[in-house]
Amino acid sequence: MIGTNPFPKPFGSPLASPFSGPQKKPKKAEPREQSLPRFVNYLADYSGCGHWRILWPEQVINMTQRGISQSTTAMVADPRWYQGVKCVKLQRQASKSQLDFIKHLKKVQQEHGFKIIYEVDDVVFREEIPDYNKFKFAFDTAEVRDNCIQIMDLADEITVTCDFMRKLFQSKLTNKKITVIPNFVPNNWMGYLFNRGRVQQALEKHKKKPRILYTGSGAHYDVSNKNGGVDDMSAVNGVIRKTVNKYQWVFVGAFPPPLADLVKAGKIEFHAWKSLLDYPNFIANLGAQLMVAPLTVNNFNNSKSDIKFIEACTLGIPCLCQDMHTYEGAPDDLKFKTPEEFEEKLDWIVNYKNRKRYFRNIGQLRDIGAARTLELNENVGAHMEALMTDYGSPKREYLKRWNP
Repeated sequence: MIGTNPFPKPFGSPLASPFSGPQKKPKKAEPREQSLPRFVNYLADYSGCGHWRILWPEQVINMTQRGISQSTTAMVADPRWYQGVKCVKLQRQASKSQLDFIKHLKKVQQEHGFKIIYEVDDVVFREEIPDYNKFKFAFDTAEVRDNCIQIMDLADEITVTCDFMRKLFQSKLTNKKITVIPNFVPNNWMGYLFNRGRVQQALEKHKKKPRILYTGSGAHYDVSNKNGGVDDMSAVNGVIRKTVNKYQWVFVGAFPPPLADLVKAGKIEFHAWKSLLDYPNFIANLGAQLMVAPLTVNNFNNSKSDIKFIEACTLGIPCLCQDMHTYEGAPDDLKFKTPEEFEEKLDWIVNYKNRKRYFRNIGQLRDIGAARTLELNENVGAHMEALMTDYGSPKREYLKRWNP
């Protein structure tokens, strides 16, 4: 924009913009600002992944004055932009132009000495992405797979969301410097919404027909029948159909195609996907007694974050999870392996006769959710350690919990 310096603070160039008119003497930076480390993040998107892995951690880092972090989707080639930068993070980059950019960035790195992190929260290897996943097309070429591998091998470190994913990536890459940083829930986004009275009121109100909630996108369903109808919900669709008069089934985001007739008949409640801004409050006020998280057991799903379970814990809602690596942190009584066990545990959890145990469990789940609050010193500290220290550094105190 005319009149704007193309090198804004805190990454400012000493060169004046030719469009900015007479130059005033710049205001001297405060000592605290001068001493803060600076970070640049290249986002893959501004949706959930971008927020969980980049924007929300950045927000807390900036607000708590641990550093000065700036995110963008526009690749900046000018070496002057990286003066004083401590770390550059690239999120899920996969194209040929992005590969060319990181090769350029490696040359700039020699001058400015910053660290390069490749951040990824989903498996990007085409052979591991299920055929039913509607986003597979984005990675379903040999060229994209090769680009991803080259970019990751050029990075100084790779960050992922869970240990299964770390081991899977190490088996496929030359670069073995892979660090786990789980997803953490911002208190100012969801954590503040917990209300025990609301949970109790919902349990009383729906004691005759408990409300059971599933949230998820259409990526979980074999919409195009590419996988013979087998997807993340296919194993439990029969249980849902069987219990549709016993429970109030609520779907947010998308619903399984085989259950479309029940949605059309009003026997299953459906709500379209909500924006990140509206999602927490909407979910908190649906009056659900239970959330469910079925998944097909495969390498792609085992590499997923457990964030659906952690969100439920944060809101004080039990979540019945597939028994797999993804949800290994969930209590055993909130995990199932078979459709029969799924049906049995539904009743065991939401039966009004078991309400005393239900409320005891809520307290335990809230403790799990509280430990995964982003604003906690040890959790934002884990992000800072990855940005500020080298892989394997003995200075990594907070990351040891997730990377023993």
